[in-house]
Amino acid sequence: MWWWKFSHEGPSFTWMGPAHLMVFLTMAVLCVLFIIFRRHLRHTRADLFIKTLFPAVFLLGELSYQVFLISNGAWDASHSLPLQLSSFVWITAVLSFFTSRRIWFEITFFAGASSALLTILTPDLADYGFPHYRFFHFFITHGLVVAAVCYMVVVEKRKLYCSSIFRTWGVLNLYLVSVACVNLLTDGNYMYIMEKPVQATLFDWLGPWPYYLLSLEVVALAVFSGMYYVYNIVRSCRSIHLKQKR
Repeated sequence: MWWWKFSHEGPSFTWMGPAHLMVFLTMAVLCVLFIIFRRHLRHTRADLFIKTLFPAVFLLGELSYQVFLISNGAWDASHSLPLQLSSFVWITAVLSFFTSRRIWFEITFFAGASSALLTILTPDLADYGFPHYRFFHFFITHGLVVAAVCYMVVVEKRKLYCSSIFRTWGVLNLYLVSVACVNLLTDGNYMYIMEKPVQATLFDWLGPWPYYLLSLEVVALAVFSGMYYVYNIVRSCRSIHLKQKR
């Protein structure tokens, strides 16, 4: 079962190859379906099912990943704890589905959607290609974060405010400090605080360590602001459309 082995022996990952492009297509189709059927989904059994399915898949994905590491004798506190940003945002997505706390949605929207899209675009997959388990786990968990954000916005009509940008940015910085402490204790590199990813990513454009961490602070604020701007444009267009229908 090479597709379950930690030591990679199967096909390598091809950036923008057929399997990678299929990930984008699947994610886009899922989001489009949410947009098309948004009125039919609100406050129905299907809505309850979907809001239960998302957390279930996230939790099963994490459980399967831990089993994968343990069964391969590869579990280590330096890299196996669910402390990466991708783990943090699926946890906030689960909390957002189960609670009405706005902060969890804000983090999932800004940090989740932006980081998931960038990660899917430039994946740090250690060359695990289709159909290895890590390929599926990686893209399903990241892709579902984007889909979850789409669902919350178009179906549940969750709202954002300008203050949401700075609240999310502040929470992420607190989380970063906490994770940095764990890195020191475990000799880990969670959230790539201690060094850049091996694969080519956005980090390569932000300078050497530790300056890329400062650059990321500015980039995060810029990206969050851009996302909020687009959110407001879409919301304004929708309001105009509704007024015209009346």
